[in-house]
Amino acid sequence: MGIVDVRRSNRPVDTHSVSLLEEIKRYNTAYKLLGKMKTEDAEPDDTQHDQPSHILKRVEELWDEHKQFFDRKTKLVHEVEVSRPWGDWGTKPIDQLKNLNIIPHFYVTSEKNYTAKVEQLEQEYVIKIINRERDKVYFAVLEVPEQIYVFPLSEARLPMASVAELEKELDDIALQQQTIQRKLAKYALQRERLAVFRNELMEKLELYLAGQSVQSEVADSVSVLTAFVPEPQNAQVEEFLEQEQVLCLKTAATIEDNPPVKLKNNKFSRLFEPIGEMYMPPRYDELDVTAYFSPFYMLFFGFCLGDLGYGVTLVLLAAILKRKMPKMRPILNLVQFLGIGSIIMPLFSGAFFGMNLGELLDIKGVFLNDIQMFWLAIAFGGVQIIFAKIVHAVDSMLRRGWQHGLSHLGWALLLIGCALLVGLKELEMPIPEWVIYAVLYLGLALILFFTNLSKNVFVRVGKGIASLYDVTGLFGDLLSYIRLFGLSAAGGILGFVVNTVGMMMWNVSYIGWLIGGLVFVLGHIAVLALGSLGAFVHPMRLTFVEFYKNVGFSGGGKPYKPLKKLSKS
Repeated sequence: MGIVDVRRSNRPVDTHSVSLLEEIKRYNTAYKLLGKMKTEDAEPDDTQHDQPSHILKRVEELWDEHKQFFDRKTKLVHEVEVSRPWGDWGTKPIDQLKNLNIIPHFYVTSEKNYTAKVEQLEQEYVIKIINRERDKVYFAVLEVPEQIYVFPLSEARLPMASVAELEKELDDIALQQQTIQRKLAKYALQRERLAVFRNELMEKLELYLAGQSVQSEVADSVSVLTAFVPEPQNAQVEEFLEQEQVLCLKTAATIEDNPPVKLKNNKFSRLFEPIGEMYMPPRYDELDVTAYFSPFYMLFFGFCLGDLGYGVTLVLLAAILKRKMPKMRPILNLVQFLGIGSIIMPLFSGAFFGMNLGELLDIKGVFLNDIQMFWLAIAFGGVQIIFAKIVHAVDSMLRRGWQHGLSHLGWALLLIGCALLVGLKELEMPIPEWVIYAVLYLGLALILFFTNLSKNVFVRVGKGIASLYDVTGLFGDLLSYIRLFGLSAAGGILGFVVNTVGMMMWNVSYIGWLIGGLVFVLGHIAVLALGSLGAFVHPMRLTFVEFYKNVGFSGGGKPYKPLKKLSKS
């Protein structure tokens, strides 16, 4: 049925399960390899009736042979580079000299060293310069019979074959590799059969691990299996077990059971679940915060990327790729939303492909300057921290009782009060001063009296006073959001540099438009790629550290992983 999560090991437990896992890895490697083959170059397909194990064996043999040819080709390419300066005369002249009892010695040295050490020996030895290349001198010295031969340089390694012979071998290897690729392309036509068999092996492994988790009771006459079922499908499973005459002892899952977690989010938040999974799922009794961090993450990404043009590019690129790669649609939808965030946030600064829209359109006073963007990053961080504290407070009240969330609400009020106090002095906000102090004192009172719920009032106040030390941590959390401004500014500088260099190249005579165009396109692609990497990683850090800490998220849950069929029946 594919809905029952059997409590089982996530790793192999014995030699049989290890063997199954290794075989699965082999099929997976072959599947990925065959996906790179061009089937239009394939040999006639005569593998329709071959067993998957035979196909796997042949693919591995062919690929091993291909790697051997590749290694040999790499060595030959190096050998050709070493051999080319010596010319293409081969080893025949050397053999002829040795038949005359004349031993040739070969050397390579710099022009400067040759002039200093070798030229003065030309009267004493027979020296023949073979080639001069890249400030190097390639030469031979003949050792004749009855001559004491002592030369002041170390001998060079002479190629074992001529350049022509080496290049011929390279051509032969290229033909062999093409033949192997055509054979692999033939097997690529059976790639999906390998995938089906791999899925069957994965099913066997999962089923075997589930079987190993069975506990034998009553002198091995009863087998007990522990499993979890989502509540909406509970009746369906009970009906099936009754038909199969299997005894089912049912009870609601508790925290102590550490049941698996199945997230439930809307279409927007579901796109951000892979980001949350990079940390860990929530515990069974814990709030799933994906829906709460996803809007912030989208906007933080846009703040870090910091360029309206790059945001439009991401949205359009993802829209095009969704048609080409429908299997990647969820990830590309996420990219589009991140692109939308990268359109919204740069509207504050006016950045567009490294240019400032305010200067470009001669608009003054519309966009924020660097100092204002700096404070916007901190203010944005403050909003997320306050939001996290409020979510933590509400969740604690709903789960544990109204008193348990008041201290978190107190911290939120304290931060709001501080923000209003700064706004009153710096922005001249039309808020009565007594209102601000009322918010501050109310927040402080909630922290002092509800951080600890002991019946002893002195213990409460003492614990509350001690908890005020956490204000230093909040200050550090707030400063962490400066990275939003830092990455945005760095991306803007890189975009400006690309534009400056591009304009310099554009002024080059005749082909300046071509060089400048390439600088603009390739430069902004590089800045977009680098900026996207930073814009993906740093908001993740703010989410996993600052937001998770203030929202009270600890994680440690097990993802819902039902035992189900993977192969198509």
